[in-house]
Amino acid sequence: MRQTDRANVMEIVSLHLRKDKPHQYFTVGMHPWWTEQPVTPAQRKELEVALSDPKCLAMGEMGLDNLKGPAMGMQMDILRSQLAIAEELGKSVIIHCVRAFGQLSEIKKQFPGIEKWCVHGYGRHATLAKQLIDQGFYLSLMPGLPPTKYIELFKSIPYDHLFLETDSMPDVSIIDVYETVAVLIGIEMTELQRQMNNNAREFFGV
Repeated sequence: MRQTDRANVMEIVSLHLRKDKPHQYFTVGMHPWWTEQPVTPAQRKELEVALSDPKCLAMGEMGLDNLKGPAMGMQMDILRSQLAIAEELGKSVIIHCVRAFGQLSEIKKQFPGIEKWCVHGYGRHATLAKQLIDQGFYLSLMPGLPPTKYIELFKSIPYDHLFLETDSMPDVSIIDVYETVAVLIGIEMTELQRQMNNNAREFFGV
C-alpha cells in the first residue's frame, strides 16, 4: 500500500533483503528477479534478524517467475531455501508467481508447516483462483483490473481469502481501489473494509 496520509490505513511494504527497513510494517524476502542462488549462511542470518522484528509481519516477496530471473529449477531451489526458514520461524509467506502455479503448488506440499500463503498481484481467471484457494492460498488482487475481472473474482471466491493492494504504485490509492471494488460488487465500503481487515488479522496474526 502507498496511502500513508490516512489514520485508518496501515501500509505494509515488501522489502528485498538488504534494502533499508522503513518505520512502518514490512515483510522481507529475496525476490526471484534479483536472486541468483539459494540462501547463503550470511543471508540466512540477515533474514532471521529482520524476521525477528515485531514490525516484520511475514516473509516475502519470494517465488517463481517464468518470464524473468534465473532458470526455473534454480528459482525453485531458491524458493525452497527461503521457505525452510519461514517454516522454522513460523512465518506467513508472500509469493510472487508468474506462469508457474503448477510448480508453486508442488512446492507448497513440501512445506506443510507453513500455515498461511498469499499470492501477491493476482490477476488471472477465477477458475485458477478457486483452485489456489482450495489449496489454502490467499490471493491479493493486483490494482487496476478490468471491472469484469473484479466482479468475476469476487463472485466466484470466498471474500475471506482475498486482499486488495496498490502494488506500491505511486499513482494508485488503496482507498480508491476499495471504493471502486465496493461499487462493482455491490457491497458497502465499510463492510468491504471490515472483511479485508479481518483477513489481514487472520493472515498476519496481528
